[in-house]
This record gives sequence, C-alpha cells and structure tokens, in this order.
Amino acid sequence: MKDKIIVFSFLIYIFFFTIAHIVIPDEDISSVERRSLAHFPKVELNNQYITKIDEYLLDHFPFRNQFRSIKAKFNYNILNKLDNNNIYLANNYIFKSEYPTNKDSIQNFVNKTDKLMKLLTPNNKVYMLIVPDKNYYLNSDNFLQIDYDYLYDVIDNIEVEHIDIRDIMELSDYYETDTHWRQEKIDKVIQALDKKLNFNYQHYDYDINTYDKFYGVYYGESAINRKPETLSYLTNSIIEKVEVKYLENESLHTVYNLDKLNGYDAYEVYLDGASAFIEIYNDACTNNRELVIFRDSFGSSITPLLIPFYSKITVIDNRYITSDYILDYVNFDNQDVLFLYSTLIVNNSGSLKG
Repeated sequence: MKDKIIVFSFLIYIFFFTIAHIVIPDEDISSVERRSLAHFPKVELNNQYITKIDEYLLDHFPFRNQFRSIKAKFNYNILNKLDNNNIYLANNYIFKSEYPTNKDSIQNFVNKTDKLMKLLTPNNKVYMLIVPDKNYYLNSDNFLQIDYDYLYDVIDNIEVEHIDIRDIMELSDYYETDTHWRQEKIDKVIQALDKKLNFNYQHYDYDINTYDKFYGVYYGESAINRKPETLSYLTNSIIEKVEVKYLENESLHTVYNLDKLNGYDAYEVYLDGASAFIEIYNDACTNNRELVIFRDSFGSSITPLLIPFYSKITVIDNRYITSDYILDYVNFDNQDVLFLYSTLIVNNSGSLKG
C-alpha cells in the first residue's frame, strides 16, 4: 500500500507540473534575476539541442522563484549554511563573494589602463580612485574575500595621483541589496576628490528625490523576500539646466532618465545606465575646466555631484567603447582625467575593452 501511495503521488506531481508548464505562459525576462530567459529551441540534430531543451525547462519551471526561495531559506535557516550559491546574509545586508583574488584580471586592468593613458597628453592631470566594494566592510572570518591589500598595491604602481577612500567609506554607504554606493552618502567622496583635483569644493543644496521600490541585483540572486529599499537621486537648478548628450540615446538630454525607474534596474536612472559616451555642458560654471571620467557603473551616480565644479564633463565607459574610437570623440588637452572603477571591475576586468 505504501508503494502505491508513493507511485500515485509521483504521478500526480508529474501530471500537475506538466499541465502547469503548458498553461502558464512563458516569460521573456526574469525581473527578479534581471536576465533573459531561454526560448524553446528550434529542432536541431545535435547534442546541443538537448542542452538547450534542458535550459528552457529549467528557466520556465512552474513556480520557479518560489522554489528558489524555499531552497534559500532551507539552506540558511535549517542547514545553517553561511551562503546560498555564494550569497551571504549579514547585518541585514546581502553580499556576494568575489573570492578568489584574480591576479591575472588585476594585471589586465593595469594593462588596459596603461593603454588608455597613452591617449592622454602631458597637459592632462591624471587621477585614479578605486572604489572598495561593500564586501571590504564586512568583518567576518566566515566570509571569503579577495586580497584587497594586494589589489591596491598593484594598482598603486600605475603612475597617476591615487585617491584612497577606504578609510572614509562604511557599510551604511552602500545599498543592502545591491553592489552600489548610495548617491546621497558620497558627498565625502567629492570632498576627497577636491583635495587632489582642487576644483574648489563648496556644499550645494540638493532636492532629494526618492524611489521607494528599489530591489538591488543581489535581491534576485539571494531568492530571499525582502522589503524594497529607497533609491535617491539628487537634483538642483544647476543639474537640471545642463546640456547632456548621449552617444547611444540622442533623444535623452537630462542627467537622470526617470523612465529607468520603471525598468528592471532602477539604478540605471543615473546617466541612463550602460552608456558608452556622454558629454555634459554646464554653462553656469565659468572656470572653463573640463573633466574626463573613465568609469564603471559606480561613476554613474557620482558624476552628477561633480557637475557644479566643471564647465564640461565627458564620461567614458570602456566596457562599451574601445580605445581606438575614443579619440574620434575626445581631444585630450588640459583636462582633468579621473579613472574611477570599483574593485569588482578590477577583479573581473575581462569586461573592459582594449
């Protein structure tokens, strides 16, 4: 009798999920995981077809997100595991392990930076700021971290003026569910930049605009239900009046793209997210100073706070544009040049173009 119950239960399970898979419509994108989902593949007479079928079935398994959440809670709460798929929970923050230290990637970052520096002239004043990711501020013997001392020591060998902000940042300056720093928390970084760049820092008042439904990238990866965070973006009359030109989005002329707040990653509200090349003209500033920023996504949210101090800011994301094309858009001469990247990019520099 027991065997019959097991077999019958198994058949019910197979039948239910087969029907659910047929009835529930496929989605193109997972908003929780922020990625495209596999489509049902065309018939192919090769081994890859089975692999593609497997990927499709896994991506569209009924109630997939609910099962991911059950698995995560089981690992954390029942098995008392410290991580679930390299995602750690501590101090109400979600962390993702970046271990191990990728020495080849760090050297590749140095090589890519050296290549960019060859575009510059002796008249450029060059600076570098490597933003520590929030893992740096998690003090735990149970959490595997990259060798930050090694990373910074290698980067310090690049012959530029270095700006070290490790001692002025803290965990609360970062989002709980995301990799990035909070824009409203980094005025102190602007002041640290001023000590090197000498752009005559002064405090500006900002209107703090908020979006209360921000779910960071680690929210989906953790599969743990959390309340949304508040994302803030700062504006004032100077920021609102600048002229902005985007290479890939000619219809956008503002520092913030508010349409992104309703997309899959609200952090892209800053400078339209993944933008290869941006020019910002500030007629309210009369010092005729220019700044060129080579940056990753951390540069998106700090750039607006630098606008009041420069007549022109050029923002270049060399994850999306190669050095061969940069000179088609920039005439390097007498600008301040800032390399601003996170340790995440340095340890995973394969995304940077040559």
